[in-house]
Amino acid sequence: MPFDTPRSRAADRLVEVKTPARLHLGMLSFGSPSGRSFGGVGVMVDRPGVHLRMRQAREFRGRGHLIERALHFAHECGQAWNLPPDAGCEIEVVAAPRAHVGLGSGTQLALAVAAGMRSLHVSSAPDADPGPQPGDAEPWHFETRDAVALARAVGRARRSSVGLYGFARGGMIVEAGRFTSPDDRGTEGTRSPMVARVRLPSAWRCVVIVERHAEGLSGEAEREAFRRLAPVPRETTAELSRLLLMELLPAAVEGRFDAFSEAVHAYGTLAGEPFAQESARLPHAEATAQLIELLGELGVVGRAQSSWGPAVMAVCESLAAAGTVVEQFEALGLTGQFELSIAKFDSDGAVLRVLE
Repeated sequence: MPFDTPRSRAADRLVEVKTPARLHLGMLSFGSPSGRSFGGVGVMVDRPGVHLRMRQAREFRGRGHLIERALHFAHECGQAWNLPPDAGCEIEVVAAPRAHVGLGSGTQLALAVAAGMRSLHVSSAPDADPGPQPGDAEPWHFETRDAVALARAVGRARRSSVGLYGFARGGMIVEAGRFTSPDDRGTEGTRSPMVARVRLPSAWRCVVIVERHAEGLSGEAEREAFRRLAPVPRETTAELSRLLLMELLPAAVEGRFDAFSEAVHAYGTLAGEPFAQESARLPHAEATAQLIELLGELGVVGRAQSSWGPAVMAVCESLAAAGTVVEQFEALGLTGQFELSIAKFDSDGAVLRVLE
């Protein structure tokens, strides 16, 4: 549906931004003063992602799911880039995942809004190529430097950076983590560098399963949880690194589905152990554990929780295999408790188009 913004500005542009969703398999380390923290691995999937339409306006307004967060990010862009007071926008959130369920919706929404603001107010926006211009037929894909510039404007990716790098070109992302001071719990500092990006085979699918009405940790509650966490033992980090470097990454690069599935489950299980005490406080913890056990009984080897949950990923070798998983949940009468969607592993990242 078109916006009703008056066409009083010289350049009345309508842009559209679509992003993938992020699934995080867990961190390599946390809390060691002599090593890196927050490194880990995650994958981007094509749904459920963020879909925005944005038009220039003299103020900030909009509609749709998560619109208050979207407008907040737009304000942050204006402040970060010193845009004039009338450099506003109207935002329509066409689609977005539920917040705080392990799909990385906050980072993808923030970066999408920042990309739209930069495109709409190109003459004042710094740091990177502003993207397509009116009349450009091809969609615009983002490079890593674009994503970093956008994240800087909206203050995202200060702990995990998987969603930041996945916004640019998608893929399975491995990040190294960053060095922290003894009292730094992941709120400031330099961003973790990306050390690998792998495009997973196009035939593979991921069934994304999210318990209805459940939420993971976010905001101050998440920061408090990190303050209570003990450092990840060095031997745990060592085994996670071995799993990642010698099993998960090679299987992804070589397209060996069985080995990839086994490594996903092994890595996800071990990565969750240092966070088990805090995870157990969450209302959905028991249901998520039972869900992962059920997937194993149904023959799904590659299964893991994303971040704090409740989102769980089930890796399937084909669309038919993914459809079978959904049918099994329907037969068991579980679709009232869980939302299921069949996703492709994304290899494109976010895309921006000029619609008018």
